Amino acid sequence: MAINRREWIQQSLLASAAMLVAGTTGAYGCASGISERRVEGSPLLLNWNENPYGPAPSALTAVGEAMKNANRYPDEYIAKLKEKLSKFYSVKPDNLLITAGSTEVLSLLGQHVGLQKGEILTAYPTFPTMIMFGERAGARIKKVDLDSENRFDFNRLKNAITDKTSLVFVCNPNNPTGTEVPTEELKSFCRSVPENVLICVDEAYIEYSNAGLKGSMVSLVNELPNLIICRTFSKTYGLAGLRIGFAISNEANIAAIRSRHLGFELSAGWAPLVAAATTVDDQDFIQMCVKKNNEGKQIVYDAYEKWGVEYNRSSTNFIYTRHDRFDKNVVAKMKERGILITKWPDMYNHIRISVGKPGEMQTFVEVIEEFLV
Repeated sequence: MAINRREWIQQSLLASAAMLVAGTTGAYGCASGISERRVEGSPLLLNWNENPYGPAPSALTAVGEAMKNANRYPDEYIAKLKEKLSKFYSVKPDNLLITAGSTEVLSLLGQHVGLQKGEILTAYPTFPTMIMFGERAGARIKKVDLDSENRFDFNRLKNAITDKTSLVFVCNPNNPTGTEVPTEELKSFCRSVPENVLICVDEAYIEYSNAGLKGSMVSLVNELPNLIICRTFSKTYGLAGLRIGFAISNEANIAAIRSRHLGFELSAGWAPLVAAATTVDDQDFIQMCVKKNNEGKQIVYDAYEKWGVEYNRSSTNFIYTRHDRFDKNVVAKMKERGILITKWPDMYNHIRISVGKPGEMQTFVEVIEEFLV
């Protein structure tokens, strides 16, 4: 039976806050639950999709100055960051919720669906945080296949929506496949989803995408009352270790989430707030990161083309690679050589390579060539 959207998002949204700290590691350890712990001192960390150029120098300077106020709660700076973001994305401050990374929003929404014994629908493989927390809270998970190009297949998703569907999750660009879908296709799909079904669009890698910020669904947040967008400062902004992100939605949804949000936005302290706000003003740094990321990807593309390795041309800062041409133990063998890459437990035919600096990617190419078969 369909659920009233307003009642559904307000009733027990995120009521089980204890689940945020219970059982979040294991086979899917790390913030998103997907990657092996890093090796201390490893020369090449190509496993967590981190920005090798961040934080921005301007952010480091600003954080050093701001820490003089660390004895005070950062309410004022929460408002300041929201004001900057509202102008940058042409939304109102009340359309924004500041969180400790976008994974916080995803986990909270997953718990909400689970507490309602609802159903999360998504294409797969995709970023698993919402699925993990939803399952732990009692949600049913319904997965459809990606299309032949490893992108979200909106026809399959539309056909899979039933009166049991509570939330549709779309990661665009998608992790781990690195693919994006055409902006107008995604907008059309979002508009087609019944209003009583929430849509969560994860845009963690949007700045790296071919469409860039023009590919964002932000323009729809006040048109569609069931749309929630997740964003992060962990990727292009280079602030993964400071844990800061935000949600964008209509005012009613944001108010409902905020009222049940563990920490009431104070989970982001002075350092991440100041670093994020400063980097929003430093778009030259962001563009530099995107440009250098493209250079790093091209080095890997050139090698793969030469070797006949199948891969997805990436709209992110990682490359989804079929491992048929490599030794079956290539992840372990690369680790022995001091280079960490990723293979999720259900990534049967692929490995994922994060993009470092061009020189690092040249080293990666030289080492992994040894394991061609």
